[in-house]
Amino acid sequence: MPVSPLGRRFETGTLPYELLAGFNATIDYLHEIGGMDAIVPYERALGERFLATLPDSVTVYGLPTLAGRVPTFLVNVDGMPAAQVATRLGEHGVGVWAHNTWYSLNLYQRLGYDGDAVRIGFIHYNTAEEVDRLVAELAACAH
Repeated sequence: MPVSPLGRRFETGTLPYELLAGFNATIDYLHEIGGMDAIVPYERALGERFLATLPDSVTVYGLPTLAGRVPTFLVNVDGMPAAQVATRLGEHGVGVWAHNTWYSLNLYQRLGYDGDAVRIGFIHYNTAEEVDRLVAELAACAH
């Protein structure tokens, strides 16, 4: 009886060509815009602008500065449930998310919020003007 090596009896199937093409396009895009060396300081500047201009009516959970974190925030607005804040912002063209545990049952306990919060994240294609508009909308939610 002929023996076939193990590697010839099993096939991996068709390669995920669409994923490989997407990966190559991602690398090209990152190279074109200056890579992570350009992205990281820009995103941090957006996050710092956000934190520096927030009204007192907005509570930010977690680290109070950008030291040791990325520009993603959990917030609540005094007097308005998180779901209402997210709905209002969406109606004004600002995309955020409202949720409770954020898939981590201990997160809200560790960060000290009641289980509902709005998640806001900034990325390299956001602008300073968008940060300012978001902060203005959050301030309006408290009134």
